[in-house]
Amino acid sequence: MSAVRCFLDLSTAHLSDEDRALLDACAGHDTGEVLCARTPYGWFVFASEERPEISDTLWGLFQAARGQGCEYLLFDRDAPMLEDFATFEWNA
Repeated sequence: MSAVRCFLDLSTAHLSDEDRALLDACAGHDTGEVLCARTPYGWFVFASEERPEISDTLWGLFQAARGQGCEYLLFDRDAPMLEDFATFEWNA
């Protein structure tokens, strides 16, 4: 097993209100549906190979990351948006 890991860097615009609420609820807890940590500008998320109880959109992003050899996703407000995936307006 390598000590080097890859992550997919993508915009928080790919997260719906529901997905953001889920990540906030799971952040810092190893018993949630998703293993993740809150960052100052988004979330760092483990892209599990088995589907947890998440939206189809978030699952598609997990699969896209895995398809590119990444084990993690870094959702960041300043990261690029991916062309083939939905984006959402943020309701502050």
